Amino acid sequence: MTLDPFGLLGAGAAAAAVLAFGPAQRWLAERRRRPARAAEMFLWRENFESRNPEGIPFTADEIAGHVAWFKSLARDALILRPAPLDDAGEAAARIGGPAWLAPDEVWPRDVSGTSLEFVAQLDFARLPTLAGFPERGLARFFVGRDELYGANFDAPDQSAGRVLWHEGCPEGGRLEPQPPLGAQDFSPFHNDAVRERGLALAAAPICDAPDAYSWEPVARLEGALRRDGAEEITEKFEELAEAREIGHRVGGHPVFTQSDFRASGAYDDFDTVLLGLSSDDAIMWGDVGEAVFLIRAADLAARDFSRVAFYWDCA
Repeated sequence: MTLDPFGLLGAGAAAAAVLAFGPAQRWLAERRRRPARAAEMFLWRENFESRNPEGIPFTADEIAGHVAWFKSLARDALILRPAPLDDAGEAAARIGGPAWLAPDEVWPRDVSGTSLEFVAQLDFARLPTLAGFPERGLARFFVGRDELYGANFDAPDQSAGRVLWHEGCPEGGRLEPQPPLGAQDFSPFHNDAVRERGLALAAAPICDAPDAYSWEPVARLEGALRRDGAEEITEKFEELAEAREIGHRVGGHPVFTQSDFRASGAYDDFDTVLLGLSSDDAIMWGDVGEAVFLIRAADLAARDFSRVAFYWDCA
């Protein structure tokens, strides 16, 4: 068989053209987007500068005052550390496994009728006491089975995340296993054994600082971010926030990988972490994200779990 070198060259050129077509198209599309992005950046900077006019520098006393204020935001919390050697069925706190349901309770579903995914259970009678939280009662936590786990990022209090509350101890009733996942269903569990049998969590009291970019620190410095010393204040906030222990939690402050969805006058009354769930070897929120069930302190005191905000984000 005789090889035609010119034919090979032609085929190679055609293949190179095909391979280059995709990158070239992406390059052209990126170039077309540049003016719009530049315009967006210009408008953002213009808005930022109008909201944060240049002012007199922060004094050392003012900087110290902001740092002291940030420290005062620390709250008591329970960190929930995985305890794989403990019996998940007997644990006061666990993720995964079968959900305990009272005789009059049914497995919750979303608005389309799809079964929700059970993610965690807390038995407050056997957890360390935490101010503002129940001293007894059982909370079961569920999320959606769509690719967003039921989150409504625009209105977190309308997410599919649900909390079933049972006043008292889990006596009688039944342990109901997770309904099978459908072909189009998603679960945050990436460990099937934990999803089916559960993983015990050991609770320990901690003092928890907020994220440096949670809504309260952001609101406090709004309007002053172009004053000399503002960067030093935010850096000190970050140093204090970086010292906090990350992990599953009850109470304290929520953990966000990007930004707090709350702002002054918008969801800022969802002030209590009913349960925060981190990403680990058993459960994963997107790309190593953080999930949280938030409730208003007044609703928690009234044992009203009908309006819980469920939210998660990832890097």
